[in-house]
Amino acid sequence: MTMKYLAIDIGGSAIKSAIIDAEGNIYEKTSLPTPQTNFEDFMERLTQIVHWGNSLTHLSGIALSQPCVTNAETAEALSEGALIYIKNTNPAKLLGEKFNLPYSAENDGNCAALAEIWIGGAKTSNDIALVVCGSGIGGAVVIDRKIKTGVNRFAGEFGMFVMGMDDAGMPLTWSFKGATLSLVKDYAQRVGKDYRYLDGKKVFEYADAGDVDAIASVDSFFRYFAFGVHNIQHVYDPELILIGGAISGRHDFVERLTLQLDWLNDQIEWLLARPKVAICECGADANLLGAVYHLLNNRMHQI
Repeated sequence: MTMKYLAIDIGGSAIKSAIIDAEGNIYEKTSLPTPQTNFEDFMERLTQIVHWGNSLTHLSGIALSQPCVTNAETAEALSEGALIYIKNTNPAKLLGEKFNLPYSAENDGNCAALAEIWIGGAKTSNDIALVVCGSGIGGAVVIDRKIKTGVNRFAGEFGMFVMGMDDAGMPLTWSFKGATLSLVKDYAQRVGKDYRYLDGKKVFEYADAGDVDAIASVDSFFRYFAFGVHNIQHVYDPELILIGGAISGRHDFVERLTLQLDWLNDQIEWLLARPKVAICECGADANLLGAVYHLLNNRMHQI
């Protein structure tokens, strides 16, 4: 009998779940709103999801992708991340003990990278970086096909790269200057609109239609994104830098990023390492797949 696992991808607004086997095949998927109230309601929602999984198949384990810094050895959530009530809790352990199932948990960015290593764009690579672009910039560091978390478990927090200073001399980070939300805010400031009524897709559409302010904002976005990719390349020289997040789904993302990398290359005469970039292949299922890969590879807590 094929062993099947319940993968749960915890997000700030939705919890996605899937039944996945040890080969990465996905059988069933569902999505429910993430409770915004308290940890008790959250655990009740996760329990509901496990009952859903049990109603479909015999489960061999539970794998969580968490939106926070996570101790991959114990499955404990070490920071608030996208959920204020999750810090210093261990949802995976609680579920494993409740349902008598093996369990594991890992940070969502790390899960996305593991999915790419397993069956995605990095399955033939050893050393990669993964950059996730959303409201901020996150990511993961993979060396010798293993996640490297660092002494404080913050490796891959590329959004904290300092990109320069503002007029008051305060530092500007990659998340602040080169993420989807920063693109939206930059355009809103240029045209005097409330950024809350815009999104990245709209700004790109305005740029495609010839809106000069949108074009300037998009160009700025890719300029800072190129700076970030350049910095990653010169930290540990990975074979490949994969880009994820909804905005990376644009057909011209790599092309436009490459143009900015070309410009950067022309400005720095002594530049030695040119980043190789590509778009993640696992898409919206990456966190689910990576959570299962993590569960299967020596991170499974037996009950």
